[in-house]
Amino acid sequence: MRGKRVSLREACESISDGDFLAIGGLTIHRKPMSVLHELIRLGRRGLRLLVFGGGPDVDLLIASGIVGSLDAAYVGFEILGFAPNFRSAVERGEIKFTEHTEYSIMAGLQANLLNAEFIPSRLLLGTDVLKSLGYKTFRSPLTGEVLVAYPRITPDVALLHVQRCDEYGNAKVDGVLAIDLLLAKSSRRVILTSEKIVSVGEFAGSPSEVNLPSTFVDMVVESPLGAHPTSCYPYYTYDLWHMISYLEYCRRGMVNDYLRKYVTGVESFESYLDLVGEDALRKIMI
Repeated sequence: MRGKRVSLREACESISDGDFLAIGGLTIHRKPMSVLHELIRLGRRGLRLLVFGGGPDVDLLIASGIVGSLDAAYVGFEILGFAPNFRSAVERGEIKFTEHTEYSIMAGLQANLLNAEFIPSRLLLGTDVLKSLGYKTFRSPLTGEVLVAYPRITPDVALLHVQRCDEYGNAKVDGVLAIDLLLAKSSRRVILTSEKIVSVGEFAGSPSEVNLPSTFVDMVVESPLGAHPTSCYPYYTYDLWHMISYLEYCRRGMVNDYLRKYVTGVESFESYLDLVGEDALRKIMI
């Protein structure tokens, strides 16, 4: 079996303008930030995003102008409030935004995993969310009950950040999984960034540790601190002060200055981490 390890640039070059990307992690935790920085540097355009719970990942991509549409249940910085560029882009109609519930995203992915056109459910009946999503209702042929048809959702690429994986893509995802495993199994392709790429034998003695098998993974990139400024437990927590700084750039209308300093003005994610600084990074290590 051939290894799947590639460079960050090679992984990102496999993503095309207009692709439908599912971003893993949850709000300010375990986001694939190194991949997103590289996509911004490559100048991709019209990307369609699917996010269960978005945070700095979505806000940064929108600020950079590379997002065409967004399907999400939530976008924000948790204790630091809403995501400013997401909010302004939606209010100004600069991106197409579809507001989901968490279940509507999960049901759509599950339908795709089962190779079904839709998943039936009672949920959303009588709500405005059903109207805004435009989902159809039907009568059950078994009971006559009115049900909602949740249509399948098929991302082109899932972007996930994990703690450990081997070169073939066998991964151990620790902590809050969110819907990352479902995203991996429901997407056409999966790109993993990992804090560490471990030896193939590391999981041999305890194969049950692997909760994302290589079967679902197409590319693997080693990316230490690749979720910064979001967390990646048990290695590091989120960088609260960096996120506060980012939000201050946004508040002052200077988000493009942030992008030039930390993303487009540097050659790599490693250079970005150098700018963040050893002292700041040391403070978030666990």
